Amino acid sequence: ETMSPIVMLTALDDEIDRVVGLEVGADDYIAKPFSMRELMARVKAHLRRTRIFEEHMEESLQNASVRTVDMETRTFGDLLIDVDGRRVMCRGEWFHLKPMEFELLAFFAKHHGIALSREQLLQQVWGWDYTAGSRTVDVHVRWLREKIEEDPAEPVRIVTVRGVGYRFDG
Repeated sequence: ETMSPIVMLTALDDEIDRVVGLEVGADDYIAKPFSMRELMARVKAHLRRTRIFEEHMEESLQNASVRTVDMETRTFGDLLIDVDGRRVMCRGEWFHLKPMEFELLAFFAKHHGIALSREQLLQQVWGWDYTAGSRTVDVHVRWLREKIEEDPAEPVRIVTVRGVGYRFDG
């Protein structure tokens, strides 16, 4: 797990190739032909966002020593979500999630027990308008289940609600 941006450069330009590339972890996907100017602009944009995120994290760490009242944790049985620390404890072990995995889990926890559609999750967690056929939510739910479910094949924390999407039962 790295904060370095991953940009895929490829000759494959079908929509499914782009979607799969992004879903498996790329931050950007550029198909040939492309100009060096566009490539450099995209790389600079990713690096700028990474730098801003790192500066924000450093500032948060500096402020952590004076913050005690507004710390937020959510507990669901043996699952503890440390919102401020952006980490999770499950079955007695601390682990860090990828940024979007954490955002998704925190959103689920905030809306505990409510069935949420993929469209709602895409819009609220990713800030995207719904794109037909997007499997981004499904992929991230699968990754979360692998980390927080006792048996990811028989999930009890993040359950599928047929015809709707997902519900977080903790």
